[in-house]
Amino acid sequence: MLSTEAAQIGRELGDAEIVGRAAAALRGPQLTSRTVTAARQALCLEALGMLGPDPSDLRALVTAQLAAITTAWSEPNLPPASIIPPEQAELRFVELQAAHARALGPTGVSQRLELAANLSTLGHAAADDEILSWGLLWKADALIQLGLRVEFAHAVSALTAVIARTDAPVWQWRLELIAANTALIEDRRDDAATLAHRAREMGRQAGARDADEIYLFFRDPLDERTGRDTAALERDVTVALTGAPHPMQAWRADLLARAGRTDEAVAIWKTIAPRLDALPEHAVEWLIASATFTRLAILADDHAAIAQLRDTLTPISHLHVSAGATTPYGGPVAHLLGMLTAHLGDRAAAADWYTDAERRATAMGARWHAERARAATSALTAPAASLSPRETEVATLLARGETNRTIASKLFLSERTVEQHVRSILRKLGLPNRAAVAAWVASGGR
Repeated sequence: MLSTEAAQIGRELGDAEIVGRAAAALRGPQLTSRTVTAARQALCLEALGMLGPDPSDLRALVTAQLAAITTAWSEPNLPPASIIPPEQAELRFVELQAAHARALGPTGVSQRLELAANLSTLGHAAADDEILSWGLLWKADALIQLGLRVEFAHAVSALTAVIARTDAPVWQWRLELIAANTALIEDRRDDAATLAHRAREMGRQAGARDADEIYLFFRDPLDERTGRDTAALERDVTVALTGAPHPMQAWRADLLARAGRTDEAVAIWKTIAPRLDALPEHAVEWLIASATFTRLAILADDHAAIAQLRDTLTPISHLHVSAGATTPYGGPVAHLLGMLTAHLGDRAAAADWYTDAERRATAMGARWHAERARAATSALTAPAASLSPRETEVATLLARGETNRTIASKLFLSERTVEQHVRSILRKLGLPNRAAVAAWVASGGR
């Protein structure tokens, strides 16, 4: 406490000696609190900035202190021999941002990791936590696309420590989004919903213009797993997409299909399919859009688009569907390839893709996606069974994502009768759930 008070006096007097002595007086790493450690690191960096680059015993002491309190779970903050001037740092930051924007597509993930490392180095050299935070976020974005869960968690931990030093509301919002995404990966649905809602309020208060849109992004996968919000979500997405590039209408079509409005979904798809390449490959939404395109092409039985998507996604089969750490994780690309390959009739290859997807999802800690891949594999290997004509109709509609209520309406049945048909289908096919039935139908019922 005395050191903190002394540092404040030094700031008010503009006395680098007092601030430096206050920073050097903080002894030993505080392993139980990353926030406290980050604050102590910030004081050391502040003192070094005031002391300037000229060598001195006090500068050496504060530098050693900074090294002593930097743990394996915090971002190293050893200062450079000389500080980069702010104008020079800003110019370099803009140059790296431009290079990063050109590498946002899935083929640029390795380049983005390198750019993230360069930006972090610049942040250290400029003693600029804003630049350093961006470097760590770029790193986390690339790592989640690569499915490197341990490395991703470490990057987020380092980012958390840096943000604790700045206490910037917009960065607190981004951290909350990452927390919501982590809960979604782990299939903690209630936590994910709570965190996403809280993040929206934090983003609004921080003046983030895309806070509401990103909240919609999180509502989508949560609805996919629960089916509680589809109609309202589709209405909100329709409004949000006003003025958006036309390929983005695939998001609305995907929700229409989920709501059982298949004809409308296919009609939208037919306006998108002729120009699948209209979405630039360096767009941050590219992987997310490809996942949506996959579902719609299969729904429409569009073999030309299915083959095109399969060929496009095969070279990046090692990646995971994600636009970054602050937006919802969508599972392994290998799962999309399983869906596409199964619909084209190659059951053996599809089973291999689903097995690969399960392995990658498990390594990522993404339980829901791992279970989905397992169900799809089971569907491909399930023994042939004889469904009645009515059960075949129910299975086909079920595979389109329709609810028991919409199936009942279309077939002029009661919901209870549809429920009985679904149970009978699962029993006859030996499948665990509705997702597995959808995969079985997509594979041609073989």
